[in-house]
Amino acid sequence: MNSWKGKGISMRTMLRNMNLMKKLIVLLILFVVIPILVLDLVVAKKLESITEEQVGNALLQLVRGSHLTLDRESSDFEEKTEKIMISQEIQQLASIPSSSEYERFEIFKTLDKYLSNYSTNAIRYSMFFSDTDKQYSFVPNSDILNNGIFYATDLNALSWYKSVSQAKGKGVLRVIDKFGYNPNNVKTVAYLRQLNSIYNGETVIGYLLVSGIESPLQQDFSPFDKYADGQVMLLDQENTVLASNTEKFQIGSSVAAAADKVEGVYKLKEAGVEYMHVLHTSEATNTKLLMRVPVQSIIIDHISVQRLVDWIMFIYFFILFLASMYFIQSILKPISRLARITNSYHPGRPLAISMHSESKNEIVLLSNHFIRMTDRLNQTIYDQYELELKHKEIELSILHTQINPHLLYNTLESVYWHTFMEGATESAEMIKDLSLIMRIGLSKGKLLIPVMEEMNHAEAYVRLQLFRYEYAFQVHWDIEEEAKKYLVPKVILQPIIENAILHGIKHMSQDGELWISVRVRKGLILISVEDNGYRQADIEMLNAILKGKENNRGFGIINVQKRIQLHFGSSYGLHYSRREDQGVRAWIEIPAILDENEWKQPPA
Repeated sequence: MNSWKGKGISMRTMLRNMNLMKKLIVLLILFVVIPILVLDLVVAKKLESITEEQVGNALLQLVRGSHLTLDRESSDFEEKTEKIMISQEIQQLASIPSSSEYERFEIFKTLDKYLSNYSTNAIRYSMFFSDTDKQYSFVPNSDILNNGIFYATDLNALSWYKSVSQAKGKGVLRVIDKFGYNPNNVKTVAYLRQLNSIYNGETVIGYLLVSGIESPLQQDFSPFDKYADGQVMLLDQENTVLASNTEKFQIGSSVAAAADKVEGVYKLKEAGVEYMHVLHTSEATNTKLLMRVPVQSIIIDHISVQRLVDWIMFIYFFILFLASMYFIQSILKPISRLARITNSYHPGRPLAISMHSESKNEIVLLSNHFIRMTDRLNQTIYDQYELELKHKEIELSILHTQINPHLLYNTLESVYWHTFMEGATESAEMIKDLSLIMRIGLSKGKLLIPVMEEMNHAEAYVRLQLFRYEYAFQVHWDIEEEAKKYLVPKVILQPIIENAILHGIKHMSQDGELWISVRVRKGLILISVEDNGYRQADIEMLNAILKGKENNRGFGIINVQKRIQLHFGSSYGLHYSRREDQGVRAWIEIPAILDENEWKQPPA
């Protein structure tokens, strides 16, 4: 239950996240196309089943009636053979004593003439008698004549003898080889009957064979002619073909499909083709009449109707497709286009579309109103943006005016001490560095300067501090040549270096070290200032100051942080961390740009 519930929720979520066009397609498929196709399939299968059942029942009645006709054909042969058996010519053979060869020849002629009255071109009558003493050796055998009177020295050698003798005078149908010259072993169907004496039922006179009866049997298959693909076979008890209307099943061949099958209608598949088998059994003649019809030919009319229905469905779906395309083109696509434009619109950026001509179409009106609204919004944003830029420029100017007096105070203090302690040469050098600092600090009113100029400013400041503290620490510079051309906010290194000296290495005598590096990595300028100060710095507090969580502290680094973020946004700025050995590491991340106009911070 939970699994189905989860699938239902997932399906609803998926549908909710789809756009209108996809929803329309899914709904059409789920509630129009699939139901119609399923209904068509179910109805087609049901109609096919009903058609097969009705045709099967009709064929069973046809087969049953045809089989009765075939049984009557067998009854006719039974009556004729009965007449022959009780005739005086045949019955007197039981009492004729052994005679001369001449007399035997006359008997042969009389019997042969008698049987020839029954034989036709298709149906031939023959009689077999036992001749163990070879008294009728002058009579030709069945390998020479097509029919007639034959004498056999060993009746057991005949293929049909056993089944006929077991019938005790009752007629049987059997497949035998044709008499006469028969090099190809052509088969024929014969009606065979043992001739018994009417005076003494146990006395066997001979055996009567009526061959070629497949012809009249096959003529009775005429009711099946309207089924062009139908195959009709008359089978004996061993499922051997006695008569057939198809060359596929020759007389004498065996039909495995009829084995162990009871009377009725059933389907079998052979060589990938499905057949309907209709079987009827006759107790009177112990024969089976089997009709095989391809199911495809039975339901051919149904298939034609189904094809017509399929064409109607195809036309319907085509019209539905055209209607859907019109709906999509005239309604969904404009709505989807307006949704994409709305989603891609960024305040302040103009739209890449123009207004449509005036129309009463609600979607066109909505699109035009949206374009007018964005134009008004963009104008408002541009006005606000200009005000913010002016405000930022004023704020930057105020920040620079705050830092210059602080720097000037420290520099003058250094000049004072060194002038007091040393000669005029060193004082001149310090004054020179001071003028360099003042000149870079002004930078002709520029807010961004190349890294090279910022490094010159930092080097001048570091030299002043080395003079001041009598070279009590060492400084290591690592500036990549590629980085020197990129722009940075001016005077961002001096406050960081000042903090590193005052709070880190000021009182370490000759053990203090300072590392200053500038590198370019993945479109960023990375400026790092590290010291090996022995004091444990409060890194959390320093980062809290940078985030504005500590008031009235860290004026210098707050000034640096604000100027960086005012220029480039809150994603950039100053950070503090501990060094692996000892001391503090401060680093700045800013974008690598070559022109002030190359970077435009988006409005907040």
